[in-house]
Amino acid sequence: MEKIALATLAAVHLIVAMWHGSAHSELGVTLSSGQNLFVYAVVVLAPLVATALLWTRYERWGLWTFLVAMCGALLFGVYYHYVFVSPDNVHHLPNGTTAAHAAFETTAAVLALAELASALCAAFVLGWHTRRMERVAIAASRSGDRS
Repeated sequence: MEKIALATLAAVHLIVAMWHGSAHSELGVTLSSGQNLFVYAVVVLAPLVATALLWTRYERWGLWTFLVAMCGALLFGVYYHYVFVSPDNVHHLPNGTTAAHAAFETTAAVLALAELASALCAAFVLGWHTRRMERVAIAASRSGDRS
């Protein structure tokens, strides 16, 4: 069930990120090469790789990758959309239609909420997974002590 929840959050995040990317395009808000690299590597690719890893023996790596990617994406987005003064900041957008501004502002907020929800869910699942693995290890060591 937790894998399905994380996969659903990853899908929602990807859809919202693409929606936000179209809002960027509509307003002509471009990113630097470094920002584009971060967006493609951390915001887009890492959650997809992490989600795929959840169904392998590298589930723990997938959980950690998902958590780190969502935290990184959240910090990046909050910084550039709400703190750093640039055309990427919701309060300093370039000229455009009211609808284009509304789409940018809405998608920036929804993206932040999706990343926060994803990070919190990943942290919870990682904690649950870690405790489960510890219980398995303890049970295995106890059964080994009895032989």
